[in-house]
Amino acid sequence: MRKNVFSSSIKILIVSLLLLAVFFQKERSQLALILWIAVTAGIFLFRKSGKLAKKCRAFSASLKQAGRTAKAPAEKTAEPVPKADTEPAEPAAPAKPAPDSRETETMLLHISLRITEKLKSAYPQSVWQWKDTPSLQGILAGGTVRILVENMDAYTHADISFDRFGRIHVEPMTIGSFAEPSGNGTSAGTGTGDADAAEEMPPEPSVVDVRVWYELVGQKVLETQITDLNANGHTKLTIKENGDIVVNRQKKEVLKGTLDSFPAKSCWEELVLLLAEDELKGKIAGNTLQVSWI
Repeated sequence: MRKNVFSSSIKILIVSLLLLAVFFQKERSQLALILWIAVTAGIFLFRKSGKLAKKCRAFSASLKQAGRTAKAPAEKTAEPVPKADTEPAEPAAPAKPAPDSRETETMLLHISLRITEKLKSAYPQSVWQWKDTPSLQGILAGGTVRILVENMDAYTHADISFDRFGRIHVEPMTIGSFAEPSGNGTSAGTGTGDADAAEEMPPEPSVVDVRVWYELVGQKVLETQITDLNANGHTKLTIKENGDIVVNRQKKEVLKGTLDSFPAKSCWEELVLLLAEDELKGKIAGNTLQVSWI
């Protein structure tokens, strides 16, 4: 680098001396020397200042890089700031609502209708009932429930289950039981039969307005009984003079409920008209009132 600087300055000096020799006197050769020194010093300082500026820029960049490197680990290892005690706690997850009993009853009723439809497709006169009150969750999980059946040849029971596709499966079966011991007939010949019959006679009902009784008492009870019986395949029920609601099952009367303050037989014609308003067919048969819905 120095060789380049001095070679340039020598060239300048030679040119300056030639110019001074041509245009000026010899005494002024000193001016050329001063000019050469000034130009050489200027070139040297100019180059030195450029190198110094480059070094300053490189040093500044290295300082910035070192600062970034030192800052990065500090940010990674910084611990999360704990929440203040005054901040509200996160709300707990809402409790799972309990199953609605009305919804459960509706689902069981729908399942009962499915069973009735299946049974009547093979045995049109069949009727059935639950052997034990089933669990809706058990049925939906694919469990098997047992029912009591009638009018299905020799079958007395059936196992019901639903697969994961919602298809119903019925497995009929015959289950016998030990015969119950017959009664001794102690009431025969004792002369108490007439007295017992007199005690079983229902009291005279006190209903005056049949429509009011039906709206307040009879309509609700009959609606509940008919809904359950229809789901089990029954099409009619019988009401006795004392208000007992019975159905025939295995050629025997089965008590399903009782109507309080059931109107006297003289009011049954009006009661039949009230049943017709609810699309129920009433028929007086001797000392009973038969109610059918199909």
